[in-house]
Amino acid sequence: MVPLQDQFYYFILTILIGMVAGFCYDLYKVTRGTLRLRKIGTALGDIFFWLILTGVVFILLLLGNWGEVRLYVLLGLLLGAVLYLNVFSHLTTTMIHKIFKTLRQIWIGILKTLSFLWKMICLPFKGLYLLVALPLGFIVHLMGKTVTVSKRIMAKLFGGPMKKLKGGFWKRLVSIFPVFEYKNKK
Repeated sequence: MVPLQDQFYYFILTILIGMVAGFCYDLYKVTRGTLRLRKIGTALGDIFFWLILTGVVFILLLLGNWGEVRLYVLLGLLLGAVLYLNVFSHLTTTMIHKIFKTLRQIWIGILKTLSFLWKMICLPFKGLYLLVALPLGFIVHLMGKTVTVSKRIMAKLFGGPMKKLKGGFWKRLVSIFPVFEYKNKK
């Protein structure tokens, strides 16, 4: 039989384990509210939370009283959870909210810093693009226009004679090599 002093110690320990369970619930509640989970996310989060909490309570009971589950253990867990939720929950929830808000601000600051650094790294390349690529693109565009206009002028000036020359060339080529007869695109 377990001495009364040990049972009292185990009872106090189970109250503390119940308070840990209450803290875990508050942490999950604030996390769920911060992430704004919908129905499916909440359902999956609840399942995950209860599986984790069951494992934590089981391990703490194993470490504390060798996993013996008696009526006073269940009462201690219940009393610890109720005590925590009624006395410490509001203060803890407020602190967790502030911690999450601070972590969010730190995260946003890190992202802004990385974004700024990325812009500073890319700035010389943007300048190089503006100095080289845009003028070259403009020159290529002008050259393309010039070539198009030149082709039109050349077609108007030499279009008829070139067609006659091309047609005569194909006729002679086909007469010499009949294989080219099928490739003639008249």
